[in-house]
Amino acid sequence: MDYVRRRWLEGCRNATRLYREVCDRGYRESAKTFRQWVKVRLRDEVPAPALSRASHKSSWHTPSSQQTVRLLTADVDTLPRNERAFVNAISSASPDVAAAAGLARRFQSMICNRETAALKPWLHDAVTGPMSPFARGIRRDIDAVYAALTMPWSTGPVEGKINKLKLIKRSMYGRAGMDLLRSRIIGT
Repeated sequence: MDYVRRRWLEGCRNATRLYREVCDRGYRESAKTFRQWVKVRLRDEVPAPALSRASHKSSWHTPSSQQTVRLLTADVDTLPRNERAFVNAISSASPDVAAAAGLARRFQSMICNRETAALKPWLHDAVTGPMSPFARGIRRDIDAVYAALTMPWSTGPVEGKINKLKLIKRSMYGRAGMDLLRSRIIGT
């Protein structure tokens, strides 16, 4: 088993690969026996070689799709260095993603700051870009969008109550009658 020790010290930590190599050299025991031997003898007995800084795994994990959307629509200057590098890598790898993220940030700013003058230029840019279906939908109902940007009223509270009602009904598997729903809503 000197061969296996030497390969272990060279940095090969894959027991399956080592097993195949020793089988080619005449080893006839089972793979399970070999893995147990590697676990007991090599992992405890032979120290692993020092790894370079480049081979250390980062503590940062690839974000989920929802987290990626949040990162792409956030202000890049406020992100930590590793997240900023991730956003820059995605943006440079896909121009469509970079364009969509820029349009989404502009739209978010326009809605939050109620900038009606920015709507037409945004629509002009968005209709030809990756957000064209969304932009066409806004263009179809442009009067409602202008009203949302200029009027002080909002349907947010009503939408919240409807969402709460649907959540209660869903939690009761659709078996809630009006009397029971009324008591649940007044009670919560």
